[in-house]
Amino acid sequence: MQQGVRHFCVAPGSRSTPLVLAAAEHPKAKIHVHYDERGLGFFALGIGKGNKMPAAVIATSGTAVGNLLPSVMEAHHTSTPLILLTADRPPELRDCGANQTTDQAKVFQSFVRWQTDLPSSLDEAYFRSAAAQGFFYACQNPPGPVQINGQFREPFSIPKITPMQSETGFPIRMEFPRHSVKEQKSSSSKGIILIGQLPHADDLHPILELGKRLQWPIFADVLSNARLFPTFEQIRCFDWILKKGCDLKPEQILHFGDRLSSKKLLEWLKEIESDYIHVSPRPFLQDPGRILTGRIQSDIPEFCSVFKAFSDPQWLISWKELDSETSSIVESQFSKESPFTEAHAMRALEKAIPSHFAAFFGNGMPIRDADHFFFPSKIAGFFGNRGLSGIDGNIATAAGIAESLQMPIAAFIGDQAALHDFNSLPLLKNYPVFLIVSNNFGGGIFSHLPIAQSPHFEKLFAAAHTWNFELAAKQFSLPYMRIDANPEKALEQAFGSKQSILIEIITDRVENHRFQKEISQSLKRTNSLL
Repeated sequence: MQQGVRHFCVAPGSRSTPLVLAAAEHPKAKIHVHYDERGLGFFALGIGKGNKMPAAVIATSGTAVGNLLPSVMEAHHTSTPLILLTADRPPELRDCGANQTTDQAKVFQSFVRWQTDLPSSLDEAYFRSAAAQGFFYACQNPPGPVQINGQFREPFSIPKITPMQSETGFPIRMEFPRHSVKEQKSSSSKGIILIGQLPHADDLHPILELGKRLQWPIFADVLSNARLFPTFEQIRCFDWILKKGCDLKPEQILHFGDRLSSKKLLEWLKEIESDYIHVSPRPFLQDPGRILTGRIQSDIPEFCSVFKAFSDPQWLISWKELDSETSSIVESQFSKESPFTEAHAMRALEKAIPSHFAAFFGNGMPIRDADHFFFPSKIAGFFGNRGLSGIDGNIATAAGIAESLQMPIAAFIGDQAALHDFNSLPLLKNYPVFLIVSNNFGGGIFSHLPIAQSPHFEKLFAAAHTWNFELAAKQFSLPYMRIDANPEKALEQAFGSKQSILIEIITDRVENHRFQKEISQSLKRTNSLL
């Protein structure tokens, strides 16, 4: 608490009693309760994503701890701070068949930045030091999850904490110095800037200013938040341009932050021969194609201030002309008479979402459709779980982000992601989450893969079902709305409410695949005519 942790996420249990009571008795602690440890972990992850400060998860022993693993893995891969306070049996109950006892020490292995196994008997100074050390590792560069595993004997008791006692003590001062870099030069004038999800909010504007200074095209992922600040250098339709075929070949690639969602971009980068440099303050390799020619571990604003290269105005103009032509073709497909698809639903969300909302996109097709079609004039930010791209915990993460930002979240996820995280629907009663479930009755993303032609596709890959979500909303006393077509006005009406709602949009995954395939084919036909 003295280090600044305010959010304590609690799942009911017995062995964790001392930890739970300590948090409950502290006047500065904000307690969040959820019965499912897996959802609780993702909720805490969402808090960390929103405010960049770790939330603490308190869990009892046994499988409760194991259920935290998915959120811990996501926190590790997205460098999201998270503190796990796991309760354990004392030494005499280990390795003897005692109930609800397993080996919890180092249970998260390489996915935590640091872990410690606290002894059953320890004084206050020891615990304060361990807690501060855990906070340090959770917030260092790169931030991530830590585990403090505490052994507790019965009977459980804890002194009542008075407001005066809660003010005693002091935080251990911690500093996280920035990574500097010497002057960087490039002899290229034909460069491209790639922006993935960034470590810090203050990283974006230096990159945009660098692009303006160099007059280099910018390819920005939806989670980079660059589209909140549109600049002339940004190429909105870069993925579609690459899909139709592009003769423009860069000499230099600067890649900032995490990887981009576009699979086509990765394929294109492997095809071209270019000097390709990744810049990030974090040490993690971002090179699935194994094509990097350079890595620079530097804070991004520092790198942008010392990077020098040449400008070629015609290079940027050529890309802007391609972007304009491609955008017109994509828009023309929306103007045609067409069955209602997920792409149309995403475009309706773009028009309906209020400016004071943030957006969360589930994995599978929603994040890809958002990357292609979601360019709102202004919202508060874009979020997703792209560390491992899992469909688990999406509802809980959105609720955690809403809590940390203290603002409404429009969360657009698929039906399988919703089914996977049903246990987290009760969280929506406490936080303003407008949950949009695109129900195409199966795994839509697999329709874009060659396996879609298999006779086993519907059963084994799409996992086709006939369920809808009205009764699920009723089960957890959530308002419900179903949209079959023309969703813009319905979404505006739903967003006007101050309480969470489950909005089910019925779409067709086969038609969505056909619609996006028609866009690609139309682009290729136009390209061949040119």
